[in-house]
Amino acid sequence: MKFIMIRHGETVANRQGRYIGHTQSPYTDKGKSQVRDIVINIPENINIEGIYSSPLDRTRVIAEKIAQRLDKKLIITPAISEINFGIFEGKTYKEIKREFPLEWEHWIVDYINYKIPQGECLRDVNDRVKKFIDELKDKGRPQTEYLLITHGGIIQTIITYLLDLRIEDRWHFRIPPGAIVEIDYHENYGVLSRLSY
Repeated sequence: MKFIMIRHGETVANRQGRYIGHTQSPYTDKGKSQVRDIVINIPENINIEGIYSSPLDRTRVIAEKIAQRLDKKLIITPAISEINFGIFEGKTYKEIKREFPLEWEHWIVDYINYKIPQGECLRDVNDRVKKFIDELKDKGRPQTEYLLITHGGIIQTIITYLLDLRIEDRWHFRIPPGAIVEIDYHENYGVLSRLSY
């Protein structure tokens, strides 16, 4: 079984260093170029069982283009949406520290378990992503390949889960916009076979 994960192209908010879990943000020129490169370089003979995308525009645009090129069904699922940053959404870390100093401090101290007001905690995200991946594992066969178009934090979560690592080990993996990650997964054992950008 193979999991192929693509992070969306660079957005204006990415360039500005803003936290945008569930907030929409348009592509930069670089992001548009990354989208074109990703779509063009997907092999037409790839043996994809299913294409799944986060519902946000920055992922869905790529997913729709790939699904059309491969003539495959696209499934949109909130299970692989980025973390909801709640009251931090759309802000830089300096703005958050200034406007929500107490909440920022709580999050920095325990980013895994602290639930951002009106948002999520990383453990919640980890649980929903694991449930989704388990569903794919249960219905897949050894030769099944899944393509997931999603977000940097979600790809980090999937990597740590399939490689049997701790949640905090996510920081060992840098997933910039436009990155492609592949994990081969057989007999409950994952191997990182590609990390490119």
